[in-house]
Amino acid sequence: MLNKYSSVPLYYQLKTELEKEIKEGIYKPGDLIPSENELAAKFSLSRPTVRQALAELVNTNYLVKVKGKGTFVSNFNHVVDYDHTKGFLYCLLDAIDVSNRKIIESSTLTAWPELKEKFKMDSNALYHDDYNKITYITTKDNIKAYSISYLPLNYFPNGKELLDRNANSIDLLVGKYPLDPTNAKVDIELVNADKTIAKEMDLIEGTPLFKVETYLFGRTGNQVEYNISYFNGFASKLTFSKARRI
Repeated sequence: MLNKYSSVPLYYQLKTELEKEIKEGIYKPGDLIPSENELAAKFSLSRPTVRQALAELVNTNYLVKVKGKGTFVSNFNHVVDYDHTKGFLYCLLDAIDVSNRKIIESSTLTAWPELKEKFKMDSNALYHDDYNKITYITTKDNIKAYSISYLPLNYFPNGKELLDRNANSIDLLVGKYPLDPTNAKVDIELVNADKTIAKEMDLIEGTPLFKVETYLFGRTGNQVEYNISYFNGFASKLTFSKARRI
């Protein structure tokens, strides 16, 4: 039950309680959950508190609202589409529309061995000593991605300055036609959200995530970006399309 004397907000306690009941199968996929009024009465809470808890569960795909019918436990039909219309790669060099992107942090750094290894397929990798590192959140069609991208500093010397202004790919690639991405390699792994990613994506720590690693290559075969993007894996599936901008 909820503890009204706890420092943890009541909406968050209710959210956690409902998550637990869903995981334990008390509420199964497709089940209609109690109404706001019923939950408010059951837990002695105000409707705004209940509404906030339910909104959090909808945002994290535990619940889905059906207009005129109520709120249901996700039936696992939620689809994460990775196609050209939604930003197939969520990479910096493939992003024209950045209205739904939020830059969290940008910096320049000297490569460590593991990062150098990620650029091993680039014939010019030996010259990539320094990189722009950009961390950002992108939200498209209620699908939130947490991403980290690395751009070679010798290819994009003003990358940090541009991305501090949330520049799009056209601005990043102006005057750099050979670096325009034409090919990509993608690796996918199922992982669990750590504390940092969970906080940024408004998820519970340990939530299953799709970790998508993307290697972008320019027109001359140079590797121009290494990107890691995380997507909520709960009640989701991956759908790939061959039609991409790059």
